[in-house]
Amino acid sequence: MSGKVARLGHVGIAVEDIDRSVAFYTEVLGMRLTEMFRYDESTVGHGSAVLAGAFVRGWEDTIHHRLSIFTLRDANPEKPSARSLGLHHIAFEMDSSDDLLTLYRRFKEREVPIVNARIGGPGNQPRFYGLDPDGNLLEFYYKIDHVGWDGIPRPYPAIQEIELEDFDFEAYDEQREKQAEAERARRLQTQPSS
Repeated sequence: MSGKVARLGHVGIAVEDIDRSVAFYTEVLGMRLTEMFRYDESTVGHGSAVLAGAFVRGWEDTIHHRLSIFTLRDANPEKPSARSLGLHHIAFEMDSSDDLLTLYRRFKEREVPIVNARIGGPGNQPRFYGLDPDGNLLEFYYKIDHVGWDGIPRPYPAIQEIELEDFDFEAYDEQREKQAEAERARRLQTQPSS
């Protein structure tokens, strides 16, 4: 099929204070600033609504940006809310459970608001949610489930809150693999024989 989307490229957010947000995303989350500039006031493109933009990427990422951060020309933009239409949250994948815990602890040390930590539900990934300086909901996760060759997601438990500091990642991984094996065996038994 032509014209299909290959992958999500980046997310753009509007913030109140671009310097504060760049500091948060680079100093707290460890992302890298690619570039930042002011837009000329124009009647086309971003310049008609956006005053300045900053473009950040992952630490080892060579893609120009994964997140676009903008300040708007309108001095009174509406604040985001988890119960409003538009952007709901931005999710960031971590390379390891240690990275997830390190970031969780950094949020606590810097008194960055943490909403909660969870397992279960679609994707079944250990994760925590926090807020950026403008109240945007952010998710940080490790080891999200992959869809199998049959295109069917494997079963998952209901969403439940956890204390990430006490969470046993290794036991959780073992449990997930056992559940996946049991589901594979069940599907093989229920498949009609040729």
